Amino acid sequence: MKIKLQKILSMATILLFFEGLNAQDSSVSRVIMVHKVNSNILVDGDLNEDIWQLSAVADSFINKWPTDNGKAKLQTEVRVVYNDQYIYFGIKAWLGDKAPVIQSLKRDINPYYSDGVSVVLDPSGKNTSGYTFGVNAAGAQMDGIVDVNSDSFDWDTKWYSETKMFAGYWTAELAIPFKAFRFPKDLTQWGINFIRNDMTNNCFSTWNQVPIQFFGANLNYLGRISFADEAPRVKSNNAFIPYVSVKADQSNGAFSTLLNAGIDAKLAINSSLNLDATINPDFSQIDVDRQIINLDRYDVLLPERRTFFLENNNLFSIMGLENAAVPFVSRRIGLTDDGRIVPIVAGLRLTGNLNPALRIGLMNIQTAAKYGLPAQNYTVAAFDHKILKRSNWRVIITNRQKITGSGKNENIAHYNRVAGTEFDFLSDNTKFNGRAGYYHSFNPGNPGSSGFGLANIGYTDKTLNISAGWSQINTNFISDLGFTPRLYNFDAENDTTVRIGYNAYSGSFDYAFYPKSKKTINSLDFSIKTNHYYTAGLGRFIEFNGAAGLDLLFANRREASVSWTQNSVNLPFSTTIFTETGPLPKAKYTFGFLQLKYMSNFLRPFSWGLTFEKGGYYNGKRTSYIGTVKYRSKSWGIFELDFTYNNITLNNKNTYPFLVGASLELAYSNNLFWTTFLQYDTQIKNFNINSRIQWRFKPLSNVYLVYTDNYLTDGLVHTSRNIVFKIDYWIN
Repeated sequence: MKIKLQKILSMATILLFFEGLNAQDSSVSRVIMVHKVNSNILVDGDLNEDIWQLSAVADSFINKWPTDNGKAKLQTEVRVVYNDQYIYFGIKAWLGDKAPVIQSLKRDINPYYSDGVSVVLDPSGKNTSGYTFGVNAAGAQMDGIVDVNSDSFDWDTKWYSETKMFAGYWTAELAIPFKAFRFPKDLTQWGINFIRNDMTNNCFSTWNQVPIQFFGANLNYLGRISFADEAPRVKSNNAFIPYVSVKADQSNGAFSTLLNAGIDAKLAINSSLNLDATINPDFSQIDVDRQIINLDRYDVLLPERRTFFLENNNLFSIMGLENAAVPFVSRRIGLTDDGRIVPIVAGLRLTGNLNPALRIGLMNIQTAAKYGLPAQNYTVAAFDHKILKRSNWRVIITNRQKITGSGKNENIAHYNRVAGTEFDFLSDNTKFNGRAGYYHSFNPGNPGSSGFGLANIGYTDKTLNISAGWSQINTNFISDLGFTPRLYNFDAENDTTVRIGYNAYSGSFDYAFYPKSKKTINSLDFSIKTNHYYTAGLGRFIEFNGAAGLDLLFANRREASVSWTQNSVNLPFSTTIFTETGPLPKAKYTFGFLQLKYMSNFLRPFSWGLTFEKGGYYNGKRTSYIGTVKYRSKSWGIFELDFTYNNITLNNKNTYPFLVGASLELAYSNNLFWTTFLQYDTQIKNFNINSRIQWRFKPLSNVYLVYTDNYLTDGLVHTSRNIVFKIDYWIN
């Protein structure tokens, strides 16, 4: 059945109508005017240079959370100057009678949960993409990419900072090279904001006011920085990161060694475009996947952890519906469905701004033949154009192409392509939002029913968040580079997977109450969410799930919640969730469960949390305990234990899937770390040990020593182990 395009067109018309209803933008932008200096500043954490006394000052910080009005209890001053090479920030952060809270000395770890200050920059001034840089009071750096109302700390660049502690305050100096990031030339005004994390009082403040319902680094609520003398000069920043690694591996009794080498490069095409290139990349130092117990009948998408795919990934991954239909997921490249590594021969990725309003991303990656799979080529193109004032028009095209030759597998289609477009709307006052889009899949034989369409609309203010949406995923919307779990249904009786297209209707209502007095409760949140699923075309009922809950966030940062989830599922086939209990018969099942959740104050040295769930589960019942215990020894050591235990009855048979994970992280300094992680998972029957030492001997240059060991949980039979020694070096 064809997608009803008139629904999408009607949605776009409604969004434009709301745009016309809006009054003037409600945000107020502060302005800081900075001057150029002719000398460099020694970055030592002391603000005793005469330059700082004459510089522009951003002060009078405003509360952001748990309240978003009035001046911050502990104030912050940020002084700003620039020269031909750097933009400098001199920070003075006042303290109360408590020592700063420091979660870690490691770069980018929990950056908003330690006492610290960060700067948000939008060099294009278009509120589409920006950067954030900051330090905590112990000197640990954080840097990342900002995307409208979220950020990612997977991007790294070379810059310099130092902090110092004094009686009643701490200071920091930041020197960020202009060549460290991309920006349009000749612009004399950028977007800017500063965020202060005051964890001793469990609060945040910002220089330019940001409403409580939005993320502190939201690009729609930036102030402005005006370069009084001349626009910053565009500097080329070409970096080369070669690596060499040695791996010793023992698997199923066989021993082997491998010497490996490769290189990554970051090349400035112009002032706003960057080309990333990789040859024979190695990801042996990346954190292992955090396993979960999957109680659903559909696959679960694990997060991407490989650096090459993480940097600027939001440009490629922002489209579609999260956990329902996403046209591009980078884990489809270089990894099999069960997590085995497929070698990447080489890759290129071009990202950046063609002009201040248009961002582009082009990616091409070649993988080698492995595990009987053929060599493949992957191409992704994404375009993000700012329209109206705060809205975006986006396009994505993906292509997987099988390369003939050795490793050719006739069970894999020669190619798969997806093309789609989306209009994402946000009103001037940021209260009305919506999306409308259509995607199409192209496959050998050009089968029909190959589309995916979506439309939703919402309203958000400080207390109310309402949304309603519709999507349709047709039977032959095949996206080899995407994630469409609900489309695929396993028929246990015939040992096959069947695609079933469906319509989904979703709705949500969320009301947040913020008491004026914050002595006991910071916020109380009541929410209702529903999802209905029907087969595309015939409209037969597939599934309903809905949840209603109440969440309390206390002033002491403790959190408690209670909710009820109701499900009704019409299984189209005999379905196996756990082999121990056998297949569930084809039938309609109605069941619900209660959830109780408590989290202690995670800012304290010792914290813990527990989630309890109990109720029905298809034709049986389920009781689950999900918990975490964490101890932080000042800033140098973090000890954490996570566990999930289930008591499940299906088909009058019992099973007890559980998962235990333990981690130890030691930070000897801002440059030397040792992390050990253990996981015991009875669902996939694997016990895993991963231990990694990292020494950052120069900025962004590292030595790694990584040990991995795997056992079957049944009898602890050893399956594999390896040890890797790796060095990478940043040259620029």
